[in-house]
Amino acid sequence: MAHVMHRSGSILYQNKAQTVTLIDIPLSISLSQGTPDHPSTDLLYSAPPLEKPHPSLEPRSIKAKQRVQERLSDSALTLPSFSSDWLSQGLAEIRAERPQAFCLERRFSRLLQTRHKEDQVQNGRSRLFEENKRESEITIPERCTSAWREPQGPLMLSSSASTEEHRILQPSQLINTVISNVSARPVLVRVGHSDRKYSIPPFSVFMLSNIGHREASHFSKMATKLFPEPSLSAAPGQFDFVLLDPPWENRSVRRSKTYASRRKADEDPMQVLGGMLGKHMAPGALVACWITNKASVRDAALQAFERWGLELVEEWAWLKITVHGEPICDLDGSMRRPYETVLVGKLVDETFGRFDDSISAKATTRRLIVAVPDLHSRKPCLKEIIEPMMRDKSGYRALEIFARNLTAGWWSWGNEVLSYNWKGHWIEGCMQNDTTARPN
Repeated sequence: MAHVMHRSGSILYQNKAQTVTLIDIPLSISLSQGTPDHPSTDLLYSAPPLEKPHPSLEPRSIKAKQRVQERLSDSALTLPSFSSDWLSQGLAEIRAERPQAFCLERRFSRLLQTRHKEDQVQNGRSRLFEENKRESEITIPERCTSAWREPQGPLMLSSSASTEEHRILQPSQLINTVISNVSARPVLVRVGHSDRKYSIPPFSVFMLSNIGHREASHFSKMATKLFPEPSLSAAPGQFDFVLLDPPWENRSVRRSKTYASRRKADEDPMQVLGGMLGKHMAPGALVACWITNKASVRDAALQAFERWGLELVEEWAWLKITVHGEPICDLDGSMRRPYETVLVGKLVDETFGRFDDSISAKATTRRLIVAVPDLHSRKPCLKEIIEPMMRDKSGYRALEIFARNLTAGWWSWGNEVLSYNWKGHWIEGCMQNDTTARPN
């Protein structure tokens, strides 16, 4: 008999002010594949949760610490964005409410089970990530960038009211083409004559491509074509929320080689977006951007915000913890920090009003998101967190750039947008829709 996991939301704890949140990463992505009318029942395969913190990399003596700081250039210096006291207080609040269960039960394939110990010894999970990634990725051939031909697009997919439809698409049809599932149910896409199948969530739109000037021009045209009319909060072709996870240069990323960093790209995607993204932001739009803990990366993100006319209104920290609720490394370490940062900007337009009283143009709000990490580079889906901040909560338009999976009702753009929508990453029919969830 198949084991069934009962499901509610992926937010396991949130205070009244919504400034401290505990979220389950695999479930947040799983739930994002469905809609309230047609919720997803599939569960995402995960990595086993971390049992104990990583070994400390911190220099022990004062002289050793000084030598480390001297080796770091100003641009490489890690930035203490959040105080250890603030992080500790938020974590203590969660522990008081959930003293035991910091993530839900996880499922992992035989591959993840057999490779888990080896990967933990190597202080990372990049190898097991690579095994699955090779199976799930659709590579973009060099000819698709060097011999560019603008697609006609968009390509519309649809599903009947009673079953998940199969659609066979050639790689050439998938790449550099805006594809939209216009139906309320997922569409299953098979790539050519292979066995690789991808589930396209309801009402999702995606473009599998690099982010260069030609691709950006095509994307811009398709956004206006698919959004020809204004919504309650956005003009034609505009979005109320934009989420970015840029491939900032990072030592751990270079070691794992899981995706190309910006230094390897022919065109800096953030420069490309700087020239076109602003016109697709609705009045009062929110833009969230993941950054690393480098001062230079933060500066680059804030420069992009300035180009787009955004005001920094919020800063979020994703604090990574073990299954027992401990930070995965020292809170104030000089070599590594246990959190990643999200900068949230707002396109200020006083004539349009504010989304929500919690989004203030006068003070920067700080929020703490706590989660047990999963596979390398897999981040929590922010859909449940951001939706209450939207002015039009049921009809808002959202775009995720540099996405690694699709989200129902959202647009997604990047060269890995289908990675986690490969059917091999999922257990079918493993969740039931009720209000209980089993802790890990």
